Amino acid sequence: MKNNVGFDSSLSKFGIGLFETIKVKNGLPIDLNIHVERMLSSINCLDLDINYKKDFLINEIVTYIKKENVIDKALRITVFDEGYNISIRDIPYNQEMYEKGFRLTISPIVRGNSLIHRHKTTNYFENIYTKNIANKTGYNDGIFLNSEGVILECSMSNIFFIKGERVYTPSDRLPILNGIIKKRIIEICDELHIELIENEINISEISSFDFVFVTNSLMGAIKVTEIDKIKFNKENVVFDKIEELLE
Repeated sequence: MKNNVGFDSSLSKFGIGLFETIKVKNGLPIDLNIHVERMLSSINCLDLDINYKKDFLINEIVTYIKKENVIDKALRITVFDEGYNISIRDIPYNQEMYEKGFRLTISPIVRGNSLIHRHKTTNYFENIYTKNIANKTGYNDGIFLNSEGVILECSMSNIFFIKGERVYTPSDRLPILNGIIKKRIIEICDELHIELIENEINISEISSFDFVFVTNSLMGAIKVTEIDKIKFNKENVVFDKIEELLE
């Protein structure tokens, strides 16, 4: 395992690498196989000169968790041209956030149609910049739009909307990271016979929705109470049903 990066590394020079953030709960890495499979798929899709086997990465992560006695943390594995690194940090979501919900704003960055956004690469400047700007102005996160005002995703999460009995989320045809929890939400909606529509959602349409929530592997799902001063309901029966199975 590498604990430093050389200046000649493509990670240092160009931000070329991939990472996964995995929730460790009670010492167990949640959805470990799915995370590693996504990373290996991205290596192949992006034609990166990084060569690791699935079993090797899984074994290294499990060994690290046991050796470091990791209980409830966010674990990150990064792979790049010089090797790989595993690190941990606190999970940044607390009970107050779940109770109060998130406030979102629109990112100042307009996204183009790049395949990079479909993968969890280490070139994360746009995401970090967007989140920092949102936090400095009193919001929890920012939403990326494309040049036509179509909603893509947040800097750290996927986004869902509820209207009546239907759930809506940006289509996977768009340049977004289709998160692991997003896929689970789609499965849950199918199990519960809740109609889920993947489509293009324009920012001009958001006031027509009843409820909004965001998802990622660390948070699970958190409700959104406001997007740039447009308010949404704080409770929703459909969301409650989904959240119950997600837990």
